[in-house]
Amino acid sequence: MKRLIIDRSRAGTAGLIALVLGTALIQFSLGAVPSSAATTATKALCGTRALPFEKFAPDVAVICDETYMYVSSNGVASHSMMVGITGWNQQVPLPMLVSSSLAQMWRFPLKPVAAASEIATTGVGGTGIMLNGISNFNATKPAPNSTGSVYSASADPKLQGELDTCAGHAGRGDDYHYHAEPSCLISVLGSESALAGYQLDGYPIYGSKEPSGSSATALDKCQGHDSGDGRGYHYHFTTAAPYSPMCFHGQVPSDVSTTGQPSAGPARSAGEPVQVVITGMTFNLTGTSKLEYTYQGKAGSVSYTPTTTACWSFVYVNPPPGSPGSGTSSACRRTDNVPVPSASMAPAMTPGSTTGSSTGQNTTASAANTTAPVKAAVVYKNVSITKVKCSKGKVTKTLTATKCPSGYKLLSKKTTVTKVPVPPALPPAQSMVPTSGTQGGTQGGTQGGTQGGTEKFESVVKSSNGVFLLKSTSAVDEGTLPSTYTCDGKSLSPQFSWSGTPSGTKSYALIMHTIPGPARPGETAAAVSYSWVLYNIAGSITSIGEGATDVGTAGVQSHGPGTYGAPCSQGSGAKQYTFTVYALSSTISLDAKSATGDAVRSAIKSITLASAAMNVKASRG
Repeated sequence: MKRLIIDRSRAGTAGLIALVLGTALIQFSLGAVPSSAATTATKALCGTRALPFEKFAPDVAVICDETYMYVSSNGVASHSMMVGITGWNQQVPLPMLVSSSLAQMWRFPLKPVAAASEIATTGVGGTGIMLNGISNFNATKPAPNSTGSVYSASADPKLQGELDTCAGHAGRGDDYHYHAEPSCLISVLGSESALAGYQLDGYPIYGSKEPSGSSATALDKCQGHDSGDGRGYHYHFTTAAPYSPMCFHGQVPSDVSTTGQPSAGPARSAGEPVQVVITGMTFNLTGTSKLEYTYQGKAGSVSYTPTTTACWSFVYVNPPPGSPGSGTSSACRRTDNVPVPSASMAPAMTPGSTTGSSTGQNTTASAANTTAPVKAAVVYKNVSITKVKCSKGKVTKTLTATKCPSGYKLLSKKTTVTKVPVPPALPPAQSMVPTSGTQGGTQGGTQGGTQGGTEKFESVVKSSNGVFLLKSTSAVDEGTLPSTYTCDGKSLSPQFSWSGTPSGTKSYALIMHTIPGPARPGETAAAVSYSWVLYNIAGSITSIGEGATDVGTAGVQSHGPGTYGAPCSQGSGAKQYTFTVYALSSTISLDAKSATGDAVRSAIKSITLASAAMNVKASRG
């Protein structure tokens, strides 16, 4: 077995949430339309990787080049941290430095390649990143004569009481990370079979169970396998030691093993292990955070407040022996023994901005790959959402609607404007066969804009977690929609069914949209055209029949009256239509008369457990 040593100075964490679209469409601002199949494939692949992070938006950035996906954030978990630890190393969770430098981003091969033999992980650095932006380590701490590449119960932080109730703790760099299946993350994802994150070799890692609910079995020594269900090779956490993979199945490029993790330059000296009971942890990114514990029957705490960029003021109360500090002191994160840059030197990442170096560090992926990475170019449109507070007797409720239900008294009404991501326009065809025509004209209303017809499809993530799938007996994915379902036929809505529903699903939404053309006069961005909007479909339902009108609540489609706006574009050439089904953790309160596609997508964003999609094309004449 080969051995990979990961520099502990780069053992920090970085959070990440993908800037992706709810309909699973990704477009990159490449500066020019991609002309190679490789670039088109990269768009699709990066979109597939990015979509699962949407649940933890809006705090992260995702960028890609032809070789890697890069992700970054502050590395702080939104769930409870540190509570339950009894063997404390006296470190606390401090946020990571967020920078536009690639050296401060996690790096993963977009296209994993199996290694000739397993490559050992070590206990001195992260082995991957979870969907919530917290890194994952193996389950063996490094020792004076060991790098932690072989599991040892005597060096197992879980057995030593060093992990909190979520299987994480703050390491020697004051960086929070996991050493076992992250139970609190799994709870948010809704299933122990859910995709949890990615290892440094680019292969995905799932919870400890299979989609059937049974424990993952037939795992190799790296805790992975190809289960033959279309996910390819992937890892699993296990409930028994060593919990987290102790080796990599895939190749780990040298620039990933040495610079593929954000630097976690310690802010304080490492504390000495001590037996305490951590009873509480309150984290405040911009205010005062406080960790509370009991040591030898006495209450103690560590409080810390940010003073400047990556610097904090610490207050210690009843510190145990070997504490990194006492009384009041201050400390700043350091990167490779260089003070961290100030806020003016490290601009925050924003959607659509380009990446560059703000720290003087090399921002290229490797000497052989100097193409500048690009962010997902997300177009937003303003959507007005009105909420009313209504009462009836002793019952008071707040609804997303323009008026109260019959019999209820209006107490208050408020309209807010929010930005909702808009799927990008379909890029010009790459085929050598010339095409012409318009995407627009009238489709039971006004589907404006012009667009050359094309047989090619924009990339669509067919399953956000590799398990939840959408199928139809009415049409073939990536095929032509039969005329029965267009205005040239019976204008019936197609049949659909779905499988692999994530645990905790209470309802579904189904949306059919058309890739928009260019913006019309007076618009800042092209509007999305919706042909079908259904929501509050019962969680017990797994299919919709052809022409069904009694399933869920029908929202407002873009092409006139009726539930289903059958494709009826007057332009020549094939047009793309995307069907997306969303598994949701609850129903939504939305008045059907105001339930546009944009409004529904905005309402379900925070409750989406998984999504699945398929493409069809339709043309006339």
